[in-house]
Amino acid sequence: MNTTAETEIKTVDSEPMTTEAPKDGSSTENVAGGPHSVTLIRNATGPRTRQGKERSKRNALKHGVFAKDVVLPDESDAEFHALLDGLRNDFQPEGTVEDVLVEKLAALFWRSRRLIIAESAEIQKGVKFLVWDREQRYQENARLSSGLANCVGGITRGVDNPVFLQRSLDLLEKLRTGIEENGFNQEKDMRILTELYGSNSDRWAETPLYLYVNFSYAIGLPEDVRQQKGLASSEEYRNLFLGRLCDEYERLDRYKRARARTESSRMKLEALSKNIPDAPCLDRLLRYEAAISREIERTLTQLERLQRMRRGQPVPPPINVNVAAI
Repeated sequence: MNTTAETEIKTVDSEPMTTEAPKDGSSTENVAGGPHSVTLIRNATGPRTRQGKERSKRNALKHGVFAKDVVLPDESDAEFHALLDGLRNDFQPEGTVEDVLVEKLAALFWRSRRLIIAESAEIQKGVKFLVWDREQRYQENARLSSGLANCVGGITRGVDNPVFLQRSLDLLEKLRTGIEENGFNQEKDMRILTELYGSNSDRWAETPLYLYVNFSYAIGLPEDVRQQKGLASSEEYRNLFLGRLCDEYERLDRYKRARARTESSRMKLEALSKNIPDAPCLDRLLRYEAAISREIERTLTQLERLQRMRRGQPVPPPINVNVAAI
């Protein structure tokens, strides 16, 4: 009896130990052979190399029929796959057809998102470059008109253009400084004044240029002649003309400030008007949006019918409406 029992115990002890492979992806390893071998279970840690991580990143993408080319180089691949994973969680597709429809739906929603970004870019482009475009137009108009300004009354005739307005203020300041420091210098002063008020003497009335011509003539007279005619001294003429220059400078500076306030209000209104893209661009965006919306609705309908059929639920007959112009 003892021999038999001992033999049975040895037989049981000598049976090879077997373990089932874990179902969670971990691996098993025998540390030592023999009847009392120990089996270690090594938990899976996921991919560690860069290539492995790149492969695992695509694990959720079962087919990728629509996902391969829908993400542009400057768009976020991770955001698109987050959208795709969210739709998979919502619809729980089974089978190739349902999964492809979910991927198609993700691609359509991604294009709809891109449409909103494009619309925002069109609006920002119109607003951000509004000031720059206006300044460029003023510069171009000033360049084209500069050759005619001398004949039509000088650049002060075009002070509605801010380029001419600022140029007029700069020249008046330069003229004032020169006369204060050096007195009248007819050659230099006339060059500045004719740029400001033109070379046509018929247009000089009530301008500093008309006053300058009369004052410089009086200053050029001999002292005794001026005294005989009761004319003022050179210093008095200089101060009178500087006072006239200050009045002219203040006039243009007031106009500049008033114009700046008006332009600021106008620019705000123009910026608001640019919150809707221009007609050709708006028409293109609307047509694209309508096409995407129709395709999203069609894809959702197809997916719903397939899932109802799979679950044994009643499937309503399809409704096709074709609208044709008469």
